[in-house]
Amino acid sequence: MVTATASLLLRTAERLFAERGVHAVSARKIAEAAGQGSNSAVGYHIGAKADLVAAIIRAHAVPMDRTRARMLARAERSPSARAWIACLVLPVTRHLDDLGVPSWYARFAAQVSVDPVLRTVAVAEATSTPAMQRTMDEILSFVPGPAPSAAVRAGMVRHLIIHTCADREQDLADGNAPVARAWPRTGALLVDAIATLLEAR
Repeated sequence: MVTATASLLLRTAERLFAERGVHAVSARKIAEAAGQGSNSAVGYHIGAKADLVAAIIRAHAVPMDRTRARMLARAERSPSARAWIACLVLPVTRHLDDLGVPSWYARFAAQVSVDPVLRTVAVAEATSTPAMQRTMDEILSFVPGPAPSAAVRAGMVRHLIIHTCADREQDLADGNAPVARAWPRTGALLVDAIATLLEAR
């Protein structure tokens, strides 16, 4: 069970990581921004920076995975790669839509994705659920060519989703994009782009 203090620290860390980058933000800065008197609050309530990153991802993965699990039932009745790609993408964009404006999760994910150590933690946490594993397995089954090619394309897909969503989130936070239907449109464009990327020979 996540305590109120831990939840506050996670939200604060997510925002600071998104705005400043993971290396520029210490546990002390997170505790101060969260109004905690003790500089050791993050370590006491959550743990090291890797634990913090994993906990933030887990907090967002739960609602996304509920949506994904519901979508899997429909995808299983479809022979289309796009149905499975939608299971990968749309839970993300719908969740970001639900967060409102401003949100920080997409930019947080982008910052973490360029750190060689934390990226490994993030990928492991984000792909650990049965629904996500099933989605990824089905998507990769549509990729032509040998396994190494599929792995390269999977990495490209991850970057495409993360950085497209981060750019959209930044545009919305800055007031440079209309809020209405921004995330549904982004989701649809990502599904189209990923389908083209994965099916190309």
